[in-house]
This record gives sequence, C-alpha cells and structure tokens, in this order.
Amino acid sequence: MRIRQFLQLGLSLMAATVAGTAGAQTVVSSDVTTPTTWGVGGSPCPIILEGPVFVIDTKLTITPGCIVRGQPRTQAFNPATPTAGTPGTLIVSQGGFLDAQGSATNPIIFTTAAVDNNNDGVPDDDDANTFPDAWNPGDLFLDDTPATNPLAPLNTAGNQNSGLHGGLVLLGKAPTNLDDSAGVGFGKGTIEGLPVPGVAPAAATYGGYEPHDSSGILRYVSVRHAGDEIGAGNELNGITLGGVGDGTVMEFIESYSNADDGIEWFGGTVNLNNVVVAYAGDDSLDVDQGFTGNVQHAFTLATFFNQNSGAAFGTGGSGDRAGEFDGDDCAASCGIQQDQDSADFVDTSWPNTNTFFYNWTHIGNNGSADGFTNPAVSPASDNRGIQADTNWNGAILNSIVVNLGSLAGFELSSSVFDVPDAGTRRVVASTFANTTATTGLATTALADGDAAVVAGEYDGGSANVDGGSTTLLVNENHYFTPTGVVSNGRGKLQGSKVGGTLDPRPANPLAAEVSGGVAPQGWGLDSSATYRGAFPASQPLWVSGWSALSLGGLL
Repeated sequence: MRIRQFLQLGLSLMAATVAGTAGAQTVVSSDVTTPTTWGVGGSPCPIILEGPVFVIDTKLTITPGCIVRGQPRTQAFNPATPTAGTPGTLIVSQGGFLDAQGSATNPIIFTTAAVDNNNDGVPDDDDANTFPDAWNPGDLFLDDTPATNPLAPLNTAGNQNSGLHGGLVLLGKAPTNLDDSAGVGFGKGTIEGLPVPGVAPAAATYGGYEPHDSSGILRYVSVRHAGDEIGAGNELNGITLGGVGDGTVMEFIESYSNADDGIEWFGGTVNLNNVVVAYAGDDSLDVDQGFTGNVQHAFTLATFFNQNSGAAFGTGGSGDRAGEFDGDDCAASCGIQQDQDSADFVDTSWPNTNTFFYNWTHIGNNGSADGFTNPAVSPASDNRGIQADTNWNGAILNSIVVNLGSLAGFELSSSVFDVPDAGTRRVVASTFANTTATTGLATTALADGDAAVVAGEYDGGSANVDGGSTTLLVNENHYFTPTGVVSNGRGKLQGSKVGGTLDPRPANPLAAEVSGGVAPQGWGLDSSATYRGAFPASQPLWVSGWSALSLGGLL
C-alpha cells in the first residue's frame, strides 16, 4: 500500500488532475462546517472521503451526477488508535442539512474508493494485510464506471463487493422511544456504528422533540458497497437514519450490495417514497426505536448467494429478512439490551413503532421454479420474510411478498405485546406467494387487543397465501452470475447478467391473487396507488435509468 499523503488546509480539500483518471477529484479529510457545494468550482467530483466526515450545523450541497467515494477500511480496528484506517463515511449531524438532488439521468452515487490497479476485478491489497488499499492519486478505482456499469455484488474472486466504505448516515432531532441511558438526553442516543473515541458525542447524537425536523432533501441517491465498521464489531448500514424528521425529503433512494442492513431507521418520522434495496447482507428494511414515518413504493430483492468460500455475504447470513420491525429495543430499565424474544420487553414505550408500508414488493431467493444460477457456491440465505416483534404497531398494505419457499412471508415473534388500541396492527390487501402460511401465533397476535382486525385484512391460508410454486411475476431473482467471472474480467454487473431481465410487476395484474388494494391514506402518500406491489402495471419502472439494478441491465 502506498503511503497516503494529503494536505490538511481548512476543510482539507484537494483538487488535482491525476493521470489515469478522469479529470480532477476533491479529497475531503475533515468535517464540513461552512456552506459547501461538491461538484462546482474548486470542489470537482468525484469526492474522496478519507474517513468519517461530519456535516455540522451547515448545509452541504451535492450536485446531480456527482460520485462520492469513501475510502475502504485499510487496517483492523485497534482500540489504541481507534481512528486509524477508518472507512470514508458521510454523516449529517443534528443541525446539518444535505441537499442531494440527483435526477433519473444524473443520480448521485455513493460508492467505494477501493482501487484495482491490477485490472483483475479484485481490490488491491499490496501490503497483504487482508484489507483493501486506499486510493491515491493515479490509482484506478475498482468501481470505475458506477454511472454506466456498476460492480456486481461479488468480485471476480467470488468475494463480496460490500463493506468497502462506511455509507450514508443522517441524524435528526425527531422523537425516538429511548430514555437517557446513553447520557446524551432523554429520547436521544448515540447512533449505531459511531461510538468510538475521536468522535464528539454531539456529532453522533440523534433523537429529540422535533418531529418536523429536516436533515435535507435527497432525490435519486444510490448508496452501494457500503456497511463497513468504524468501531469494532459495530457495522454501519447502507443508509442509517437516526431520529430523522418528516421535514426531510427522501425520494428515489437505492441501497445496493451493502454489508449490513439496506436501510435502518432508529426512531424518527421521515417518510420515504420510491425505495429500492438489493442484495443486503442483513435485513433489507430494519425499523427500530419508535419509527413513525410512512414508506410507499418499496422494492426489495433478496441476496441469493454466498461468497465462493462458502462464507456468508454481509453480516446477516447472506441476507436475513425482508423486514425486521422492532418497536422498542430496551427493557423496563431501558438501557439493558435484551434478546428480541425476551418477555422483559415493556409495552409502554412511547412512541411505538407505527409505520405504514404501502405498495411494497419483496422477491426472495427461493422461488421453486428457479434454481440457483451457480448452486455449488450460492446456497440459499436465511431468506425470511417480514418479522415484527417488540411492540411493533404498524401496517403492511397493498404489498406483495414472494419466493420464500418454506418460510413465512409475515411473522410475529412472541415478544409482540397486546395492543390496546383497535386497528393498530394490520396486514391489508397484500399477497404472500410461494411462502409458508403464517402460523397461528401471527394471526392471533394481530387480533389481540385489536377489534378492527377483520376477515380479509390478514388472510392466512387463503388464496393470498400460496405455499406452492408461483408464476405471479414475469421473472424472478437469479439473473446474474454471482462470481462475476466474465469476459470483461472486471466483475461488472452488465457482464455478469445471464438470461433475461427481471420484471417485478405481476404478470397478470388483474389476477385475483394480486389485485385489489386500498387507497393509501396519510400525509405525502399517493392515494391513487390502489394496486398491489411497488410498480403500477401500465407505467415504466420507476427504478429505470438511475438505479444500479437498471444500469447493470437486470431490469
């Protein structure tokens, strides 16, 4: 590994024309504390994040088409030098504002700065310390064409292209259901992934009393190959949202090939529209600590492969759940972490997680008609559906969950307590196909304390829960070679594609199993979306043109 050399002047920005790369770059090695725009003037894109970069009490603007690259972790975590070798990560702290408005033709892409000077589709590791080398001027990026031909989830050696930088973190002042066990104020916490020496507690704090707080405007933003750890054993997600308020705009958001969860909410009230998560190492969508926002038009695609060695892809067994929905993750003493199935969980935390998911399509990895592209190296992952526990108190509506094989599309753990208010837990006008019919526990728990649950809201065992093979979707999940060993030699998604393309819409949208939805109700929701699933049958896919799945030719 070359010794990294860069100047630290003010904001420590360095723009340089570099041989072997396209034009100039801007290297950022300290926090953003004054109004800043990346992509104009003296701050040309791509942006190279040398380590954790915090946006503190100011506005950061990222121009359309800008590529933001985080350096990979370059050495193992050492408590004696906790900030050495930390991965590039963008963190918008409380009081900060991120204006990242891409477009369908010019998305803003967060990806890795790992290098591939050997041009073999594998991150360089010149010092053989098992960690990727950091980028230096003159180096060739591993993900050198993210806007036209993204990396596949596995590189040409069959190892994961994930955890190659930190990711994107937004921290707001909206409510959570925490107490003050973290010592930063009631209802506040220090965000997962950042409790390490060298990070000021205020910069990593989230939560508060401002439900309409705004952390920024994000449109057409794609976060790829992230999820590395900053502290030991404490991974970041592709996108982490801590106490983010509903004054924040998040539309057309992608999390692709990230090591931990695709998107995780820790409390907050933010609403998300048009969300895609593909090949998450753990859960696609993870809800915690009293999140009360709404999510509409979500498409999640399960991981269907391990690494060639047999090791799991990511942190959760090559993809765990489509959704993990927790209402409260602390016991009566609130500050003592408990197992998620513990009877110690309280049922009085406030706010409860009360999230409405409308128009969600999840495709698992175990469609009985499929068969894995490379079964010798790509066994099924955990591949679970939507699991709710610990005071989850929300609803799934107008949604489709398919291809889970012998596992349930929707399940409630034994730690879900009775809900005193009628109509608070619902699964409405949704389709679960090629899954196992949900257990009596889930059906009973939905009805406990909830007089509004009526026949048709959750149809366990009916035509809406089909345990056999399904042809509900035009095509399903396995449309690229996991290893990415193809003629171009670089492990790119386009060259790894096999067969046809994935069409996530129902083959026959008028079929009884997939038709008939309810009118979405709530602030910011599209009330005309009375169809099931993420995509209307008669319109182009909203993921087209900007997402990694689209640019890679899978859709």
